[in-house]
Amino acid sequence: MKNVTDNMNDQVKQMMDMQSRTLEPMRAFAAIAADAVEQIARKNYAVIGDVLEFSTKQVNLPLSSDNLNDVTSAQVAEANTFVELMNSRATEYADMAQQFSGKVKEASESVSASFK
Repeated sequence: MKNVTDNMNDQVKQMMDMQSRTLEPMRAFAAIAADAVEQIARKNYAVIGDVLEFSTKQVNLPLSSDNLNDVTSAQVAEANTFVELMNSRATEYADMAQQFSGKVKEASESVSASFK
């Protein structure tokens, strides 16, 4: 009976070792995904702040002057500034995507090498 138990214990241990070796390379992808989620959430938070600030300025500008031309000019200037900021944010998102693409490629090459 002891021999059967030892044999089963060995088989379970071998299966656990095999699962560990198989899943270990995926940890690199999990780390990249966690980093991506965090950075994207932080960037989204910053963009929401930008939108809130722009919206607040736009709402308050008509209250800043009785001269319609002054208000309109200020609104256009704020809108242009906001567009430039959003273009900058879009570039930041593109840079993040490129950065994560490079990390995924490195992880893929590492995982491929570990299976050879």
